[in-house]
Amino acid sequence: MRLPAFALVALIDTAERMFASSGALYKVLLAPGYERARWNLGVWRAWRSFYLAHRRVPAYRDYIARRGGLPDLHLTRGLFPDLSAVPEMDKTSYVKEYPIHERVKGGRLPRSGVMVDESSGSSGTPTSWVRGPVERQIVSQMMRLSYRESVDRERPVFILNAFALGAWATGMNVSLSLTPCSIVKSTGPNLDKIVHTMLEFGPGYRYVVMGYPPFLKGLADDPRIDWSRFVVDAGYGGEGISESLRTYLGRRFRRVVGSYGASDLEVNLAIETDLSIALRRAVTDDPALREALIRTDYGVTPMIFQYNPMAYYIETNAAGELVVTTSRPYHIAPKIRYNIHDRGHVMRTPELGRRLRKAGKADLVALLEKSADLPLLFLYGRSDMSIDYYGANVTPDSIREVVYAVERLAPIVNTFRLLSYEDERSDKRMEIAAELAEGAVIPEDRDSIANELFDRLAAINGDFLNAWKHTAPADNMPLFTLHPFGTGPFAGGQRKLKNEYVATDIQYDRLQ
Repeated sequence: MRLPAFALVALIDTAERMFASSGALYKVLLAPGYERARWNLGVWRAWRSFYLAHRRVPAYRDYIARRGGLPDLHLTRGLFPDLSAVPEMDKTSYVKEYPIHERVKGGRLPRSGVMVDESSGSSGTPTSWVRGPVERQIVSQMMRLSYRESVDRERPVFILNAFALGAWATGMNVSLSLTPCSIVKSTGPNLDKIVHTMLEFGPGYRYVVMGYPPFLKGLADDPRIDWSRFVVDAGYGGEGISESLRTYLGRRFRRVVGSYGASDLEVNLAIETDLSIALRRAVTDDPALREALIRTDYGVTPMIFQYNPMAYYIETNAAGELVVTTSRPYHIAPKIRYNIHDRGHVMRTPELGRRLRKAGKADLVALLEKSADLPLLFLYGRSDMSIDYYGANVTPDSIREVVYAVERLAPIVNTFRLLSYEDERSDKRMEIAAELAEGAVIPEDRDSIANELFDRLAAINGDFLNAWKHTAPADNMPLFTLHPFGTGPFAGGQRKLKNEYVATDIQYDRLQ
């Protein structure tokens, strides 16, 4: 069946290339009523991507050979390929194991049209990601399409890009993607520049400020803007928000809409829609619906997005982690069953409709029937229990490393907790709380200990360094707190901390 299936998928590829030149045309591919066709084509596309990557990418060919050779992919009862026999890959097992040119089709980068961005994450060593011209064109079209759905057309649109600029993926991609269809100023996360620009150009535009949620919160609190005179939307990324923060931001912004992406894959893999936002609000407020739709054992309310199943085939493995295959053939460095170590799952709209009807949610059913029938992605956060700080991932393992490295601290620390929560002003905070050993007293030089700890963390995590020194405002620096044994957040032993906005439910190890 391989040749006829390849031929069918090739027709879809040709149509997508043609429609990618126009947002109005591309929207046709996402028209309602074709949910099953899009899903089925996405499965076949992912299957074809596996074979193409094996044939054309040197690193992937070797990767598969080391794991027993080309697997025999059987068909399911519905006569669709079962990709579960294909080995998973991730950043450690694949990206770090092979030079970048070996992970590219044909074993070398094209001479032109390639964009390179980077991430460093918790490893501290920057990782470069390459994106070819066709994949950039289609991702840009999808970003423009989602942007058009989020703003009205009564006024000219002025986009203020407040994401971190430079080699980081999101900031540059936002500017390149949206400049052809709107006015764009790339300020980076600089409140003064945002405020100055809005005051300089005046209220005749519909502004769309794009940035990390804590930055948007800071802008919403800025007293220099008479918000009653301006029409402003907010687009966020890099980390999630709570519905209480969305409500807070809604006092200043007409719409607050987020997107989900990963440097490893694409920066705009999935987006929030009216349906997904309404669904998340309902899940937050209704315990019965929460039980019916989400995994409650994680102790968090997931972010909910919708995505194009023809572009990404998303599975959930036995550990509850998302495994993503980039199904389009245009990726010069394809990812096949790539584990990004985010916890989550997918629900198709027919299944969502059945569950909503069973729960008696007629209002959500009505909204579902008017919405794009794209699958929903429920995202619970990082499986490594990391938290977000202005777009940087900070892991408990990295905190363990730096706490133990501070000579004045390690001997007196019993355990620690990495916290992410919203304070009484709805500001999102990052805190490292350390519990002292029984009988130990808080040292007098705790401020210098905190400075050394964050310096060490910045040395091993470049994204945290950028967030700490450049992105975060002075009134929202990371916190380091010391607590006598059994007090503060450690009172009563291990239990859920703060409230639902705690990003993780970490199992904390005692330092040995």
